[in-house]
Amino acid sequence: MSRPTRAFAPCVSSPSRRRAAAAWLHGLVLSAVVLTAGPACGPQPEPSNRLGTTTQAVRPDTPGGDALWRYDPSDTVESYDSPEGHFRIHYTTEGRHRVSPIDQDGNGVPDRVEFVAATYEAVLATYVGDGFRPPLSDADLSLPNGGDGRFDVYLVDFGGAADGAFQVDACLDDGTDRCIGYMVQENDFAGYRYPSFEVATRILASHEFFHAVQAAYDADQGPVFGEGTAVWATEFFDPSLDDFEGFISGYLDHIDRSLDVPPPGPVQPFTYGASIFFWYLHERYGPTAVRELWEAVENGHGRPGGDDDPADPDWYSQLDLWLADVHGSSFAEAWSEFTEWLLLTGPADDPSRAWADARAYPRPPFESPELPYEGTGLRIFHASAHYYAFTPGAPETLRVVLVDPTDDGDDDLAGLVLHTAVERDGAVGPISTRAAADGPVDVEVGSGETFLLVVANTQRTGQSRKPVLCVGAPDAADACATAHAAGSAGDAGTPDGGRSDGGADAGSGGGGDGTTGGCGCAATSRGRPPPWALLLLALGLTRGISGRSRSRRPPAIRGLDPRG
Repeated sequence: MSRPTRAFAPCVSSPSRRRAAAAWLHGLVLSAVVLTAGPACGPQPEPSNRLGTTTQAVRPDTPGGDALWRYDPSDTVESYDSPEGHFRIHYTTEGRHRVSPIDQDGNGVPDRVEFVAATYEAVLATYVGDGFRPPLSDADLSLPNGGDGRFDVYLVDFGGAADGAFQVDACLDDGTDRCIGYMVQENDFAGYRYPSFEVATRILASHEFFHAVQAAYDADQGPVFGEGTAVWATEFFDPSLDDFEGFISGYLDHIDRSLDVPPPGPVQPFTYGASIFFWYLHERYGPTAVRELWEAVENGHGRPGGDDDPADPDWYSQLDLWLADVHGSSFAEAWSEFTEWLLLTGPADDPSRAWADARAYPRPPFESPELPYEGTGLRIFHASAHYYAFTPGAPETLRVVLVDPTDDGDDDLAGLVLHTAVERDGAVGPISTRAAADGPVDVEVGSGETFLLVVANTQRTGQSRKPVLCVGAPDAADACATAHAAGSAGDAGTPDGGRSDGGADAGSGGGGDGTTGGCGCAATSRGRPPPWALLLLALGLTRGISGRSRSRRPPAIRGLDPRG
């Protein structure tokens, strides 16, 4: 697979690569990759940033370099090696990139520099302790490598435009998508809304360094797996940090969108918030789940039998195979359970039935229509779900029926499951699950109780489902179902109606990447972002301008603003 020099957004026409290659490593940094709306088709030159070449890469201290985040020519750049020997921290004590000169132990090294080194060592030890590979060494680079084979971290001033990123130097020329790089990190976090320099460093290091770990396996797995597991990694490293919890709503607000189809555009809370799904895998199938998935996506190591090539595997296909081979399960079973667990978050948490710390997680948004309800125009994409909350005015038996409104040969109930439960005073009672095709579901709802309903599409791929949802007293629900049954004169619904616009039907050309065929991505030279990127920064999509309180709102997105 060819890559533009110094970039991580290969413009390729293969459908398996077009699905995500144009998006993921925007999170690694705006300065490395910028997606453009204009065409970028045509032959791609063989990349010059392969091992064994003599092309000079650009690092923040490269004399005359054009890296977007770089030291000033007048800066005296010093370095400090961590005692364990795995990291070299580059810094300056003068100018706008200066670090705090406080040196309480009097050893000649600023305390914050030592803290940065110790944090990265702790992060590395955590990941390696779980069996992950360390990042690839830059010892053999013919490019600038920071002086030796240690992993390099450069402390520079981002001016509020970002807080850090993993940058790529070169990729192995061995048929894999494994790459080598370094870190740039904000020098002091002044003006950022982190509670302290120490907390900011622990969040930044654990997230961005995990991108370097990912690149030791496969650097072309798309934004959901890339950013979702990087946020997972921060929670795995230190559960006391609130980065993970803050991102979840970015995904839940769009859970009616397919898991593998993030919204178009370079900055999407959806991909970071998808970490809740990977934390589900972590708690349900064990803490090695994410590592085992990363091992499965390395080129040549994929499990056969899926809808991708084991020589160039995709995480989404490998997930289904991993669930079957290792756990005797399937994506459909896991998705059904995951969407059920989401009923048990926030004040409705129940550690015996879902996540251990679910009280700190936001709930998905519930639609609350009036009863009786005739839900026409629904479109339920693969790997998505719709959440409803109904509150009858008095004790009542409510019936739920999903109806296939057409006789066009497509089964609009296939793969759909219904989760039903009653909530009272914040506590969710037993949750019942059944296939939509198995017929009506009746639920007794008492005074002061709320009826909760989830309609989930457990299919991993395929066409969206467009049923009619009938909810109400049994006679009202039955009348609705009769009116909308295939062959009736009732309303068959509006195919593209409903709340969701998030998915890609098979054969629709959607592909999940916002492209319409051919090439839709282009990489710009580092240090020269296109005008629209600068406009986004100018409009305030950075913490330095807009700010953020550390609340349950989704954190700002790395690469375009100070969450890196």
